[in-house]
Amino acid sequence: MPFPNTVHYGWPAGFPGAWAGQNPQRMVVPGANGFRAGAGGVNIAAFAWVQADGATVLNKPDATTPTAAPTGFVVRSQQGLGTRYLQENTMTIAQGFMVALASGGDVFALATTASVTGQAVYASLSDGTLQCAAAGADPTGTVDTGWTVAQGAAAGLPFIMTGPLAVARSTASSTSGTGN
Repeated sequence: MPFPNTVHYGWPAGFPGAWAGQNPQRMVVPGANGFRAGAGGVNIAAFAWVQADGATVLNKPDATTPTAAPTGFVVRSQQGLGTRYLQENTMTIAQGFMVALASGGDVFALATTASVTGQAVYASLSDGTLQCAAAGADPTGTVDTGWTVAQGAAAGLPFIMTGPLAVARSTASSTSGTGN
């Protein structure tokens, strides 16, 4: 660890990729093989897409669906692993390691643009980074994620975003008598 050269007088409100509240937290349910980081790893606190094989996750969409909405947001779940000798920290999940994707809830994130409460959150199609803008005003090279800004901040500072509401479960499909 290098010698400290800055002093921070106050902690930030939260850390990118961390849960911001105890409201319902929804995760994307993986298949039998789980989700694993693809070539080059996956950045935490960014949006990610499950690739065509159903298990590999990258911070960019699959080539067969280049403008698809992201599958979920990569949350901090102690997946970052220092793989370089004497590495201090990382916000990257190494290739082949398990990935957790949030589909809803309140999380801290960073955007390259200022965020204002009520704005839509957009994901870059090249690396999953976030930008915020008015709903329907997609910044170039991004796709709407369905998430919205719950508490805004200046560009580059942690803000809180909230995920879309879960789809209501149909009661018509529960006729087996098993309680499902």
